[in-house]
Amino acid sequence: MSASHAEESYEVYNGVSTRDVPSAAWGYSALSRTTVQIAGWFSVFVLLMFNFGNHQGHVETIWLLALAALLAIGLILYAFEPRFSRVRTLTGHNKPVGHVEPDWAYDQKTLSGTYSELTDGQLRALNIDPARVSHLRVAPKTGNSAITTGSTASDIAADTTGSTAQQVRR
Repeated sequence: MSASHAEESYEVYNGVSTRDVPSAAWGYSALSRTTVQIAGWFSVFVLLMFNFGNHQGHVETIWLLALAALLAIGLILYAFEPRFSRVRTLTGHNKPVGHVEPDWAYDQKTLSGTYSELTDGQLRALNIDPARVSHLRVAPKTGNSAITTGSTASDIAADTTGSTAQQVRR
């Protein structure tokens, strides 16, 4: 295998990578809403015009009218885009003022934040081997013994100031 095949280069067009969509360079991956509406209403028109032909029964007429009506309802819904369930979810539009989203990927990789006290079973459920991340895990504190691994700077400062205060009292 030559070196040119080992490393493929991907280009990004309008936010779409050619790795994900090979035709992104030609513009087929992004249709505007106007294009969809024009093509859709043209299709509805063509379906209605098929009623004027040489067919004898009404089965074709029923099918053509039903498909045209279904397509028209879909186009109207697409045009007005009702927001049924999005109003009730937490999105970028309705987050509280001052909300800062945690860096979930960093927290998971360093076992900090909400990931700091996961059990071995919960780590395995996330496909994390507990033996590989044992150096990142916080050991339970017992009294004023040695500082545990994974302690933060505020924990270390609290332990040192506490032991200094105890030495001064003695």
